[in-house]
Amino acid sequence: MKFRRGIGNAGYIKSFLICFIPLCTVFGLLMTFLVWDGSSTRLKTVSDEQKFNLEKSLSELQEKIGNVVSDLLILSESLSLDATFDGTSSFARLGEEYVLFSQRRMVYDQIRFIDNDGKETVRVNYGGGVPYIVPGRDLQDKADRPYFRLVAGAPRGTVYISGIDLNRELGEIERPIKPVIRLSAPVFDRLGDHQGVIVLNLRATPLFDDVLAPLAAGHAQPFVLDQEGNWIRGGNREENWSMVLGDDPASIVDRYSEGWENIRLGLQSFQTENGLFTVQKLGVADMFMMRDSSRSLSVLLSDDAEASSRLNLYIGARVAPDVLDALLWPQRSMMVTISIAFIVLIAVGSAAFAWTRQRQLADSFDARLSSQVLKVSKNSVVVTDKAGIIKTVNPGFTAMTGYLPTEAVGQPLSFLRAARENTENLDDILMAARSNGIWEGEVRNRRKSGDFFYSNVVVSAIGNENGEAVSFVEMGVDISHHMENAKELWRLANHDALTGLPNRPLFEDRLEVACAHAEKEGHMIAVLYIDLDAFKPVNDRYGHEVGDVVLTTVGQRITNTVRHGDTVSRLGGDEFAIIVSDIKNPEEADWVSQKVTAAIQRKIETDGITIKISASIGISIFPNDSRDVATLFGFADSAMSQQKRTRKSIEEREQRTAH
Repeated sequence: MKFRRGIGNAGYIKSFLICFIPLCTVFGLLMTFLVWDGSSTRLKTVSDEQKFNLEKSLSELQEKIGNVVSDLLILSESLSLDATFDGTSSFARLGEEYVLFSQRRMVYDQIRFIDNDGKETVRVNYGGGVPYIVPGRDLQDKADRPYFRLVAGAPRGTVYISGIDLNRELGEIERPIKPVIRLSAPVFDRLGDHQGVIVLNLRATPLFDDVLAPLAAGHAQPFVLDQEGNWIRGGNREENWSMVLGDDPASIVDRYSEGWENIRLGLQSFQTENGLFTVQKLGVADMFMMRDSSRSLSVLLSDDAEASSRLNLYIGARVAPDVLDALLWPQRSMMVTISIAFIVLIAVGSAAFAWTRQRQLADSFDARLSSQVLKVSKNSVVVTDKAGIIKTVNPGFTAMTGYLPTEAVGQPLSFLRAARENTENLDDILMAARSNGIWEGEVRNRRKSGDFFYSNVVVSAIGNENGEAVSFVEMGVDISHHMENAKELWRLANHDALTGLPNRPLFEDRLEVACAHAEKEGHMIAVLYIDLDAFKPVNDRYGHEVGDVVLTTVGQRITNTVRHGDTVSRLGGDEFAIIVSDIKNPEEADWVSQKVTAAIQRKIETDGITIKISASIGISIFPNDSRDVATLFGFADSAMSQQKRTRKSIEEREQRTAH
């Protein structure tokens, strides 16, 4: 096929602009929107990261703090307390155990045992990172404190929890300040009588450090607020705990009023002019509910109005506006880079379109003519490129294969081909068509339904003006019906019409192949020649229909007895033969003969008639008896005849003896 000449630069430029300008306009509008939307997308990503970090930290915090209740219950029910109450141990010994416990946990500022009168009996302080027992002269009366007063008469399984507060000693706030959460539980002796209260002062600072550290790592400013918005962590130094330490409490409202309003509304992530906020409300009481579900606990909350305001906390982080902008700009820069790259791609694509369009205009007449030829042809016509990729198909192709044009175009021509023998592969076919201009032959294809069919095809190479093959045309005719007829004729010619078993010619052919294979591999094979005894009286007495049933049944029984790879043949009349491949010794052939004899001798039931028949079997072994196929077969026949004569002689002798 020759290309038309005369494509001018003006036509090429026009086609280029027709494609380039609209695409650039649409892409420009799209990228403008994406640049505008990009910051929102990135903002959501940053927000999701902050929420994930916060949720993960709070989850880990809850797992850790769940152990605190377990520690409290362990201490309140320890055997050491029972031993102390029984007099077998001492409170001094109990204090030493509390020191060891404090060393292992390192999260408790104080561990105390208070007797029923509210007096501290044992107290261990965690001072300077080293736990120590407070001497008796410094022990205090705590009878008026909520953690004793509310628990002293409470039943077993009661846990008291205070709000977060600063630790006080002798009524004064301890310096440096120590935020703590106080937990207590009643203590009972073996008889179930109240003996006092166990109190733990949990240091809150390490817990806050654990939950806020991941947020601070993301360039955010973490904070902790009480339920009134007062600073506990995250404010300036003079603002933190100012509601307890100073006369002029500082809260988040003073700096981020809009942010506090959103927090009070329950928003967990939001943006204001002060930056991006991520906040989650955390109930102190809820934190301590992480416990063994098999135990039922009664939780008492502090009745101290001031401390109760810190039972519920707001924990979160703020990303400042300047930090947020720095996080968003990389996304915008990437959008600019992508825009430039896509404009270059649009230009390249427009140039390709212009070149293709001009070729299409030049070839329009030839294309219309070819299209008309494809439509009117009833045979299958497939046009491919030089690599064998399908470019177009005609209705005849769809009618023959079941594939629509949209399913075939773009596929290699080989996708139709099925596994086949004695047929050149697609590369060989295309190479022959390039060399000779045409290739003709039969191929085995596969329809869309999965059925195989045979097609007689002619593949022609279509060249350009330089004589180079640029495409191929395959025209095909479905010859499956003829091939099926040929297969059926072959089957009829090589199989017994009654039993369906291979006939004598096919048996002799397979015996030739089996002997050649055995010769090459060094194996032995056995030939079993079978003749039914007294079969003629069956036909004479019951008729040929019953005789046919007997022959069919015998053939099926022999087939079921031998291996799948062995050949069973009906030679004619009442004679059968077997090729037993790959045997190790002649005794194996005798064993097969005995099995076949036993199978044949079983009774045959048909139309209310019971027939019992026997058989004479002769055996020959390749290569022991002969390496010649005809001679080997003759040996088996002779062996069968000798067995039949011997059996007949024995039967006659037995009859004479009986008379």
